[in-house]
Formats: sequence, C-alpha cells, structure tokens
Amino acid sequence: MNAQSDPPRGPAPPAVGACPGRAGGRGATADRRPEAEWSRRFRLASCLLGILASSGLRAQDRSPEATDAHTGPWFEAAGPETGLVHRDLSGPTVAMGKFFLRDTVGQGIAVLDLDDDGRMDLYFAQGRDGTPEGGDCGNRLYRNLGAGRFEECGEARGAAHRGYGFGALAFDHDGDGDTDLYVTNLGPNALLSNEGGAFKDVTAAQPGLAGADDAWSVGATAGDADGDGDLDLYVANYCAQDLDALQKAGLCRQMSCEVPCGPRGLAAQADRYYVNDGSALGRLVSDDANQSGLLGVTPAYGFQPSFCDLDDDGDLDLYVTNDSLLNFLFLNDGHGRFDEQALAAGVACGRSGQTEAGMGLAIGHLDDDALPELFVTNFSTQANSLYVNETAEVGEPWWQEVGQRAGVGRPSWFQLGWGCQFADLDADGFTDLVHANGHIFPQMDACPPERVTYLQPNSLFAGTGGHGPLRDLSRQAGPGFGPPGPHRASVLVDLDDDGRQDLVFSRLDEPPLLLWNRTRNGHHWLGVLLLREPSAGRHPVLAVGARLRVEAGGRRWTRDLVAGSSFLSTEDPRLHVGLGAIDAVERLVVRLPGGPELVLEAPPIDRMLHLLVTADNALQLLPEPGR
Repeated sequence: MNAQSDPPRGPAPPAVGACPGRAGGRGATADRRPEAEWSRRFRLASCLLGILASSGLRAQDRSPEATDAHTGPWFEAAGPETGLVHRDLSGPTVAMGKFFLRDTVGQGIAVLDLDDDGRMDLYFAQGRDGTPEGGDCGNRLYRNLGAGRFEECGEARGAAHRGYGFGALAFDHDGDGDTDLYVTNLGPNALLSNEGGAFKDVTAAQPGLAGADDAWSVGATAGDADGDGDLDLYVANYCAQDLDALQKAGLCRQMSCEVPCGPRGLAAQADRYYVNDGSALGRLVSDDANQSGLLGVTPAYGFQPSFCDLDDDGDLDLYVTNDSLLNFLFLNDGHGRFDEQALAAGVACGRSGQTEAGMGLAIGHLDDDALPELFVTNFSTQANSLYVNETAEVGEPWWQEVGQRAGVGRPSWFQLGWGCQFADLDADGFTDLVHANGHIFPQMDACPPERVTYLQPNSLFAGTGGHGPLRDLSRQAGPGFGPPGPHRASVLVDLDDDGRQDLVFSRLDEPPLLLWNRTRNGHHWLGVLLLREPSAGRHPVLAVGARLRVEAGGRRWTRDLVAGSSFLSTEDPRLHVGLGAIDAVERLVVRLPGGPELVLEAPPIDRMLHLLVTADNALQLLPEPGR
C-alpha cells in the first residue's frame, strides 16, 4: 500500500510517476502485460494528455422544486436490539497485536433474499478468532424478520462456512431463481448453493473453483460476460502469505511506523475467471487457457472487481481495483473476449500519473447519462479518485479524474477508504456519495502525520447535480454516522422497505454498524426489482447486468444491476431512483446485455416495482408479492 507525505493544495500538476511501471514504495511496480516500449509510452501519454485536457464539471440546473433539503440527521445508528451483535473476526485483536496484513484488511457483506420472502437478508464473511479462547468463526447469516429485527441462522441454514473469509458474493450460479453465495478465503474458496432457503457446499463438485490452497482471494463479481444467458465469475486475488517467512521478517517500516509487511515485497497472485457452462448444475469452468483475455496481464494486488457496461455498447466490461499497482479496465468485444485498456482510458492511476492503493469501487451515474462514473477509495495521504466518464465514441472510452474539483479529493487525504456507494440517499434526484474509512495499521496512532489515525469517521457527500461539486455533509449525517471506527466494507440496502436506502458497515474486531436512513422531505422515489426469464416456463432470475433508465419531468436517471461492488461485498439488487418533487414518470427503459431496449409507459411511483423481461423480450409489470 503506497504512502505519500503532504496533502494536496489544489489540482496536482501533471508529473510522470510510477504509473507506467516505475518503482514506488517497497518493491517495484510490475508492468501489467508484455508490450513494446513505444506502446507503454503512448498509453502514458494518453493518460497525461487527458489530465491536461480541460474537463470542466458539468452541472445540471436544479429545479426550484428540488431544493427542499432534509435538515435533520440523515442516519440513525441501530442498537443491539436488531440482533446484529456478532464481532467481525479478523485474527488477533488490536490489543493483542496485529502482525500480518491478513488480519487488518477486514471482511465483506452480501445482501440477498435468502428465502424469497421479499425482505433483504445479510451475510457476513468472517476471518479467524485470534483470542486465546478461540470462539466460533463461522460466517454469519441474518434473516430479516421485519420491524428492524434479524435472526442469526447461518448454522441452521448451512451457511456458516468456516475459513479465513474475506469476500461475500451473492449470485445465482445455477439459474434456479435462488441466490447462492460464493465466499473468498485465504485458502480454498467455497460455493454455497441455495436450495430453497438452505445452503449446501457444492465446491467439491466444481473442479478448480476453490482455487489454490495458498491463494488469498478477496473481491469477486458475477456477470454474463460472454452473452450466453448465465452468470460467469471473476475472482480477484491479493498477495502470497508465507506466514513462516513473514514471522521471521517481523514488521516493516512505513510512514515512520513499524507495521505489518506488504503488499509490496510480496508476490502478487493472479486473478481467476470462471465461465458458466449453462448446465442445470451451473458449473463454473476455469479459463485456464485464457480464452477470455482476462488473465493475460501481469498479476497485481487485486481487491474489488465489478462487471458493468462501462462504455454503453451493450456488453459487460470489467474494472478491477488494485492495491499499489495500476488498476485494470477490461473492455468486452461483445463475444466475451476482453482487452485491457485502463491506461489508455485514463482510469489506471491517479491524476498525476501515480499508482495508488485502490481499495473499494463504486459505479454510478452523477449526470445520469448512460456512461457510468467510477469512484475508487485509496490509502491515507492519497486522495480518493473520481473518474468522470467522458466517452465520446464507442470503442474509445475516456474518463477524467476530477476528485479535487468535485470536492471529494482533499477531504479524503488523511483517510483510508474502503467500501463506497453512489446513491440518492435523500431522494432529491441527485446522486450522493458515501465511503467507509479506517486505517489498516493500528500503529498509526503513534506515528506521524498526527491527522492520520487508526479509527476514522465515515464520509457523506451530497450531490448537487451533474459533475458539479459535491457537498461534504459528513458531520451533518447524524451522530451514529460520524464516530471514528475501524470501518471496512459497506453495503447499500433498504432493510425496512420504506423506500429509503439504509447502510451497513463491517468493522474490524467490532460488531457491524447499521444506519437507518431517516431523511424526511416529501420527495418521490421509485424502486425496481429487475427479473428475467431464462427460457419459457423457467423460474425468473435476477437480471444481473441490466441497465435501467427512468424518464420523468424532462430528466433521465440511469441505474445498473451489478453483482459484486463496494469492498468485497454484494449490495441490494433492487434499484432505487429519487425523483425529488417530480410526481409522475413517463417511462422506464430496460436493456439486458446484448438485448433490445424494452419500454414500460407511465409506471406507478413511491413503491417497489417488480419487472420481468420474458424469454421473448417483453417487459411485464408483476404484482408485488404480499407479505
């Protein structure tokens, strides 16, 4: 994880840093893939030319009706009465001493409807209990009982997988309509198949899916990458953990501190990609021959991948955040073959050409066109990165990094960010931004700079329309939102089904934090659960990878259904659009990867809609299931 020293004093001047593969921090930055020197220089020049280009922050005109803002606290912290009381396990506690990087990264959260009752449930990956008493380290599954109460049922429902867990991906691997779970570990990963609300470990029936015994897998994402109608799987791996060697080496010096070693100086591990064979068993076959092109890059320290249509050409692309090395952008040719283009597209590195410690990833639409923005959280003494999508031609994607100008860069300088979300939290029609914070090294409290602390408050930025500056409302978000903590993963989910999106954070060695959304302003909203029929007569499945467009009052909003996002997590599959004072929607437009645009005229608002794309490409409004 990189470190710098002084905070930025405005937009940084362009400089040639470690972006094309120069040394930086401990160890050396490896090139992403074999290519000629002239090609690397061309890519770097493209990156820096984009930095020099005038980006401008486009702003939408805020209508007078949309200026009614919520004036009280945005969130209220839930207490132990919810039942979310377990301690997130990640090796020895801070008091005992954390000496290995694996014990500092933290664990992810998956949102899913485990039993198809319409309520969103929660799944928490767990590490190991490093205390002398050695408590239970099974992953935690909480069934949503309604009325703000949850029941832990991991053991009873077969989901209490025990490993050194990190990531939690919820997706339907076998297309039976039940949401399954894929758990990434330090060591073999696990696929837990949902069979009517109970889970069964089917990893052994899927050769190669567990990965190597010595692999450290972290984030994962699912999507129909090859356009054949089923969900494929990409798994990011981090770095080798030879504990005997690390024990002998002891701590390493970084930022004037003695801290756990890595990732620089440790061997990066190659990511994995699995193609779904479309059978009833949903076999995920390892792409060992690299037919996809996703595995032809030099291994990096991967964290969070996400499949999404990033250039609006109708197929799913892939973005991967990498710690201390260049991020990846894989563009899909429409047939499941990918080409890595992050440097040429301006999303490989920071604004000044420097590599950064990419952690979490949010994909969203600030100006609500069809071209998604990317937000990447980074290390302390690095600003978080906001990449605005300025693509003008299909096949030539381009993003501008505008974090400083947009008001989200400088406030993050002394923070270390993890999970993150684009969302309209107050339903005013403009996209907000949230990110979780907490330093990875407990030792930082005794080391300079003084403003970099181990426990850190979370951040909330309110959207003002388009790419215009976001307003830092972290201190006004509510007393439960702001206290410093060891935050890691974060997920967006409407747990009480009131049309307002709540937040859940994992916290290293502490119970999770649930924040109820308490915004009240009379704004209208629309929720959409998108389903598709794989073939005539089959059970509907989540339409992962679909793009939704809402048209109302002369405006457009775009949302994407992504499986695998934030930090090692999976979020609420139901899409949410705030409408502000607009009280009618003209139409909804839905497009599946590789499919036509499907239209629903004049849908109702202020409710959760259930939409089905049928096997013959018709869009149906389903009755909302009763409770």
